[in-house]
Amino acid sequence: MEYENRFGISNDKLQTHSEISNGRDSTKNTRKEKEIDLQDLAKEFAALKVSVAGVSNIVESRSLIRRYFWCICVIVVTIFMGYMTTKVVLEYLSYPKMMIIEDTIQHKLPFPAVTVCSLNPISNFYVKYTSLQKFVGLKKLIDSTKAERRNYTQRDACLNKPLCRWAWFQEKCECIENPCLTEFCLAENSSQCRCLPGFCEKGAMRVEGCRKEYIQSTNKKACFCNGASNQKFYDSNWEEENNTGLFDLIEDEDVKEIIWLVRESETFDLFDIDEALQPTTKELYRFGDNYDSLIASCTFEGIHCYRENFTALYDPTYGRCYMFNYVGNSASGAEKPIEIDTYGSKSGLQLVLRVADHNVLDLVRREIGARIVIHDPHVLPFVAEHGLNLRPKDMTALELSYSTIQRLGKPWGNCSDETTLPNGDPYSLLGCEKYCSHETLMAYCNCTMRHLLHGYCSSDVMEIIDSTGICDCRSPCRQTIYSYSAASSKLNEKFYNTVKAIRTLKLNSNRTELRHVNFTSMKSLVGVKVYFNSFEVSSQSEVPSYSWETLMANIGGNLGFFMGFTLITFVELAEFIWDSISAACRRIPGINKNLKRSTMKP
Repeated sequence: MEYENRFGISNDKLQTHSEISNGRDSTKNTRKEKEIDLQDLAKEFAALKVSVAGVSNIVESRSLIRRYFWCICVIVVTIFMGYMTTKVVLEYLSYPKMMIIEDTIQHKLPFPAVTVCSLNPISNFYVKYTSLQKFVGLKKLIDSTKAERRNYTQRDACLNKPLCRWAWFQEKCECIENPCLTEFCLAENSSQCRCLPGFCEKGAMRVEGCRKEYIQSTNKKACFCNGASNQKFYDSNWEEENNTGLFDLIEDEDVKEIIWLVRESETFDLFDIDEALQPTTKELYRFGDNYDSLIASCTFEGIHCYRENFTALYDPTYGRCYMFNYVGNSASGAEKPIEIDTYGSKSGLQLVLRVADHNVLDLVRREIGARIVIHDPHVLPFVAEHGLNLRPKDMTALELSYSTIQRLGKPWGNCSDETTLPNGDPYSLLGCEKYCSHETLMAYCNCTMRHLLHGYCSSDVMEIIDSTGICDCRSPCRQTIYSYSAASSKLNEKFYNTVKAIRTLKLNSNRTELRHVNFTSMKSLVGVKVYFNSFEVSSQSEVPSYSWETLMANIGGNLGFFMGFTLITFVELAEFIWDSISAACRRIPGINKNLKRSTMKP
């Protein structure tokens, strides 16, 4: 009592302080016990429970050296196992794929769409209603102009000069001073070229300024000439000299314009002024060949086909074309293409076309005949890109083969599931590129052309499309391809002439004699047969070459091969983590409650 009174501390406070001190000691003892329990649990797990190769040797080895040895082995193997497992995962994330090709025999196949066009899209009868009327005046002028014979003396003299050439279209000898611009020389650098040995030798082939020099690599002499290989070959005085007074004798202004365009063209096939020589798209659409004037006969599977079996297509180059078996988008409820159950040259589609092979306007088309396109019935044809020309008075056979392609979408591939373009046309890769080029050309140049690839502005637009990737045109995920091989033979026009004579047989007005309508020679016949050579179908399908199951198997193989890991090992590891957490949290709540109750007493 004296001690308590002296310091002014009551017995109750001393008792409380004693209880707190005892609680702290108890907490320290509990922590030590917990650490010992965790150590024992870890040793027991590593030595007895975990099924990982090498770990138990680290715990149970009595020698410290052996423990370090097994520890280093386990660490090294674990690192290598992690490296190999990372490679496996990265290989899966690259999403590799492979193509599986399978050939099968079918009993029926969908017949392709067949599009036919005339290479002379506007008939002579309608020329007077179009801008092509000016070519009629040109034809009359050329026919009325007196033709001269070639001067063979000048030509032979020109051909004997190595730096001269005889221009067939101008009937003129054109010479140059730079030997490096001839086909006999090869540029060595910007200032000289290596030429034929005759340029350095005496004789008719010798060219002034050429000399023989040693080549160090071969230690032989070669003929070198001075001259820039990038110099342009063009005689500007020739055109101006020959145009002087030429147009004074021509009265028709439209004819003058055509002659001036042709003479100013930088290409002999007039490709650079082709747009100026073509009819407008409106004229092509309005005055193009109608069905009756183009298609003389149509037979499908031995049954006569009519104009309702065709759909008109307006092409900016070939005018009015006609599509057989085109059904458009493959949407639900849409019309399905015709299926065919026979193959061989006696099956399929057989057409006889009528095309003009003479009396046509000379500068409108370079080819004579018809053009045909074989394509998917669900996709619009691109006549200029995918077509095949048919020669007049020939029978062309197109043997078909059918194949399908199934592409993968993301993340393995980059195909498109789109079925239509923004303008409503069926989706195709080429159609997407053309539509995007057209829209971009309109946006940047405020104009468009039927070929899209001419002019400075269009060239800039193509560079913008390539550099920015604004089009984002991708191959369709599913595609049907009709491949074909072509063979042709001479068409027997007398066969069709006889058929026409028999079909037009009739009595004269007096009903006393037979008459028939004569076979006209204003147009030539073009025959074409389209048929399957067999019903073998080639299916090409993209499939992932590294599936999720393969990834799991490879990861399990790495873990098992290097460390003996199995799925049970991960269950054991989960159990150890749960036991460790339980041991760490054991008796802590009760201790905290006792401490709180002690400090709250008055």
